[in-house]
Parts: sequence; structure tokens; C-alpha cells
Amino acid sequence: MLITVAVPTHNRPWLLREALASIAAQTHPQWEVVVVDDGSAPPVLESTLRELLGERFILIRHDQAQGIAAAKNAGVAAARGEVVVHLDDDDLLAPTALAQIAAAYARHPGLECLFVNVEPFGAYAPGTAANQSRAVSGLLERAQRPTDHGSRITDHSVAFFDRRLFTALLKSVPMAMQRPAARKTLWDRVGPLRRDSYLPEPEWAMKSALLCEPALLLHCAYLARMDGQNNVTAPEQKLKHMHAAVDIRKTLLAWIARNPTLAGHAGEVRHSLAGAYFNQAYHHQRNGHCRAAWRPLFASFATHPQWYSLRFALRLLASCTKRREAD
Repeated sequence: MLITVAVPTHNRPWLLREALASIAAQTHPQWEVVVVDDGSAPPVLESTLRELLGERFILIRHDQAQGIAAAKNAGVAAARGEVVVHLDDDDLLAPTALAQIAAAYARHPGLECLFVNVEPFGAYAPGTAANQSRAVSGLLERAQRPTDHGSRITDHSVAFFDRRLFTALLKSVPMAMQRPAARKTLWDRVGPLRRDSYLPEPEWAMKSALLCEPALLLHCAYLARMDGQNNVTAPEQKLKHMHAAVDIRKTLLAWIARNPTLAGHAGEVRHSLAGAYFNQAYHHQRNGHCRAAWRPLFASFATHPQWYSLRFALRLLASCTKRREAD
């Protein structure tokens, strides 16, 4: 099996060298690399890639940065492999990563999408590793596919999911479920990463869960660098993630509306969208922005009315009144 590793990069030449070296060190012999230089200055040179990869690469150059989604989409479009996996330019692949992916597809010919489990490394790795382990364990509890006799699948290197995965991903998308090694045919069916999405990978994972029954490589084969370059705990980042949660669910509703066979999932997406709006309202209220909380609260109730929204409205009204009296 020829596996394409698509590597988007922007202005991180030394990290890119490490990422590409981890591909060159793979034990699986059939691979190619598509490097998408997303407007780096200076640009990535073919001579640099040839030094690390020989002739087994394709270089695509964007004169101006177009963003991570556009860069990853370009990598998929240029891929010649049967399976395509993305590797961010600050991350690494374990030496046997591609061999494990190829072996899983060989054992399970009907498999269309294999998500690759993640092992964080770097200064902030311990906390991330603990959070991801809990998230993946919870996902397996909610959506792992049983056998006909009610027991778990016996392939101990791969966990299979059933149609409950989509519902589970609406609650949380662990980092591992944002690292697909998918057949090129599935990339074509699901479609490209949405360029105007703040979190395009979780959105793609949700769509794939509606179109196939993915699996997860249980062994951690994708090494994710955690050195503080992506500070998702900062307050402004939290709010961006909340807005992205709303945006993804609104996009899913529109996407489902264009696919009549998926219409049965619209209700749960609306329920999840209402929850995403409510989280925005709660966040604003907790941070003392009472006026800003009203709009998402109304949107939550209009999307999917819940009693807890009415209770929170009374609480919010009391908070606003107290703040006005204090002023």
C-alpha cells in the first residue's frame, strides 16, 4: 500500500526538517510525501527536500499563505497514495506509524478511515496526555462497535466504531480523532476541509462518522509537539473555540440538509447547537458580560428550547440587575 503523508508548512524550517526526517525513518517502505509550502519566506527548497527524502516527494508552493485547511486540501488533491495522512510540520511520526496503518488496512479491507492515536511530547505533554487518554477512553465507552455476540472486536491494535460515534463526537473530538489516515476515496466523499472553519479537523471527523464506520489505531503512532505553541487555554482561545463549535454545527445542519439520507441526524445536531450557544452565554455571564450573554441564550432557546435556558435567563436577569445597582 502506497501511503501519502501530506505535510503543510509555514515558516518553520527546522521543525519541518524534524517532521520529514521522521517520515524518512519509517519502517513501511511504500510512502511518498507532499509538502505544501503555505507562503513561507524564504520558501521551502526542493534541494532541502531531496536531501531528506530523495525523490519521493511533491512540492506545492502557495505564493501567499492560505491557511491550514487550504494547505491540507492541496496535499490531499496531489496525493497518489491509496491512503492519505496529514503530518503537521511541528509534529512527528513514530517509526512504525505507517507500517501500523498499512497493516490495519490489510487486515480489514473494508476499512475506509483509520484515526491515529496521539502521544504528546514536549514541555506541556503530561497534562495533554492525561486529558487525551480520558477523552479517548470515554469515546470508546460510548461508541466502540461490539461483535455480534456483544463482546468487543478481537483485533487488539484497532478499535472499531459504530454509528454512535457521530453523537459522541458532537460532545467531544479528542486529538486522536483529528488525525485521520483515510482512503483517498473517502477524502473525495467527505469533501475537503472547510477553509473558513476555525477547527476544520473536528468538523471533517464528524462528517466522516456519518459516511462510514471509522476505526482508531490504539497504539500511539502520531507524536504531537506540546511546547506551548498552541495555547488553547487562554481566555480568547476559549471563546474562539466556543464560536467554532456553533459554526461547525450550523455547517453540519446545512450539509445534512443537502444529503437526504442523513436527515435523521438533524435533530441531534440542533440539540448540540443549542448547547453550544448556551455555553457561550454561560461563559459571558461568568466573566461579567451580562449583556453579551443574552444573544447566545436567545439563540439556544430558539434552536432547541430547554427548561435550563429559562432558569439561566432568570439568573442572568438577576446578575444584570445587581450590576446596574452596583454601578
